[in-house]
Amino acid sequence: MITMHTARTSEIDEISEAVDEIKSQIDFSALKKNSGGLILCHADFIDSGVVAALCEELPFNVIGMTSMASADDHGYGLYDLTLTVLTSDDVGFEVGMTDNIDRDNFTGEADRLYKRIRGKVANDPALIITFIPYVREISGYEILAAMDKSCNGLPIWGSITNNLDFTCETVQTICNGKALHAGIAMMFLNGPVNPRFIITSPPKRNIANNRAVITGSEGPIVREINNMPVLEYMTNMELVVARENILTTPVMAYHDNEEEAVALGFYTLFDDGSVLAGNELPVGTPIAIGSIDAYGIFESSEAGLNRILEQENRQATLLLPCVMRYIMLAPDQEGELRLITKKLAGEGRPFMMGYSGGEICPVPDTDGKLRNRFHNFTFCACVL
Repeated sequence: MITMHTARTSEIDEISEAVDEIKSQIDFSALKKNSGGLILCHADFIDSGVVAALCEELPFNVIGMTSMASADDHGYGLYDLTLTVLTSDDVGFEVGMTDNIDRDNFTGEADRLYKRIRGKVANDPALIITFIPYVREISGYEILAAMDKSCNGLPIWGSITNNLDFTCETVQTICNGKALHAGIAMMFLNGPVNPRFIITSPPKRNIANNRAVITGSEGPIVREINNMPVLEYMTNMELVVARENILTTPVMAYHDNEEEAVALGFYTLFDDGSVLAGNELPVGTPIAIGSIDAYGIFESSEAGLNRILEQENRQATLLLPCVMRYIMLAPDQEGELRLITKKLAGEGRPFMMGYSGGEICPVPDTDGKLRNRFHNFTFCACVL
């Protein structure tokens, strides 16, 4: 069985005060035989030395990432650091991180990392938690595909890095105090773990009733929908899509043999009118165009939170909803943070939440087999 503890601080500059504040919120004598830590923080905590000092003080391995905002049962904030401790007598926690990845080496780096951690444990992990970097020349789904191939489809849950810096120049992943702009961090959970994955997409009322088909694409670059240029199809759908709003257009992709559609985003509108999607969309893939608004965000949050509260024997709750949800809630951008904190902190059980630059969460196919998928716009959670 896994139990969970959380702590947070907003102290960035005074390193010893920040470390002491975190340590004062967790009874380390209550930790079990094995423990592992997860850190979500603003990039300033790395630059100031707080993350390195904290990891040096902690008696267990830690991975983490920068996130635009974080929350736990103690509160929430944009400029905070949240530490989550998972501890167990019968579940082990092993971690590792690659060197910085690029287009040429990411497949090999992901494979070497998996094999390096796998060599430390007797059996395949029941779950891999990962934080992967935002790298302009590599799509998140490509990194996930490389990891999925290395681990032969074992369940992977996690996120792409993000931060308040919208250029993503300051995003970083963390492993035992070391921080890299383009490193992949992994944590293996080995033992009797029963992860339950909860993912809710924009509500059906925000999704067009009529489905279309991808008729021209190359990997994640979509050129034609229903034999029309992408922008022409969007115009026929009475949608005005431009560079300024391309990020706010969710696309529901209906992959073969999967029960639920996967929500994806369009990242870039190119000069030739083609668009870059958050995942590969092969020719023949059925899709539906959606929209995102505050009502839909809160509706999907409520649905996800209700599913979390229904889970029996829930010991740990980890949440990584899409950062676009925070952005699209302007001017009340903290609305989802308040909702999550009210719902989960009010029942007296620990939870961890951070915003994700791209959600990694398995989904079941029609045979019930979990398939690792990359998502956008979703409310995403893992219950242990």
